[in-house]
Amino acid sequence: MDQIKSNPIVLLGVGNILLTDEGFGVHVVNQLREDYVFNPPITILDGGTMGMELLTYMRGMTKLLLVDAINGGDAPGTVYEFPHEEMNTYFTEAISVHEVGMQDILRIRALQEEPLEDAVVIGVEPESLELGLDLSETIQVVVKDVKERILAVLASWNVTATPVE
Repeated sequence: MDQIKSNPIVLLGVGNILLTDEGFGVHVVNQLREDYVFNPPITILDGGTMGMELLTYMRGMTKLLLVDAINGGDAPGTVYEFPHEEMNTYFTEAISVHEVGMQDILRIRALQEEPLEDAVVIGVEPESLELGLDLSETIQVVVKDVKERILAVLASWNVTATPVE
């Protein structure tokens, strides 16, 4: 818990890894955790389908980078990026099965602590929500782009990502 409190930057992947592309956020953040060392250290969370339990991991957080599958209505594989000022759009218009819970979590967190300094949502339009542990081919193609976007946001927050050898 102390380690989490000392890392005000949180990279959070959410989604159900049992439903192919719904698990996109979890797959991406887990790959980043394996492939990079971050300096200063950040908290990387596999939020899965957790609900209010996530509040425990958000104490002391000042910046949030949320990675998710997003039902925005565009073609499968479309990459979305919502900066802090557009997060309300994300929560009201781009809903999948767990965003309503995330909206509630962030509202409760805002009541408990200072407002976030910055927040970004990066996600992809899913192709498949069928049972399966792997991302669809369409979504696998955009994983590299999403990782680059995540690393760019982290760099803008003065976080250096060094590849693991």
